[in-house]
Amino acid sequence: MYRRRRIVGTYLGAALAVAALPGISLILDDSPWELILCGVVFLVVNQLIHCYPSSVRTAPPVALLVLAAIGIVQDTLLWLLVSWIGSQMDYGVHVDGFLTALAGGAVMRLTVLAVMAIGPQPVPEAA
Repeated sequence: MYRRRRIVGTYLGAALAVAALPGISLILDDSPWELILCGVVFLVVNQLIHCYPSSVRTAPPVALLVLAAIGIVQDTLLWLLVSWIGSQMDYGVHVDGFLTALAGGAVMRLTVLAVMAIGPQPVPEAA
């Protein structure tokens, strides 16, 4: 259940960051596939490096803050990677600088955590 929420949150966060932050823009400005390519890169790396709490609502605040901080750093580096890939291909997303990437990382991580907190929480499995 959390996997689908992470996917929706990732695409929603990428779209929100591109729409809300003036330093993040699509290179061609006419193709939605650029944003989908950006989301695919985020999804692949976020599946490999998984730093989300098992349950957002019941996680201790300190653990939630630590995981959110680690996730923001991860997403900032991913925005820079996506921008570099886009500049090499002349297709994708352009990010102006590090601070813009940091703001984009914060938007992405907070959006994903908010989407994960909505709805029923997963039931812990018996050991």
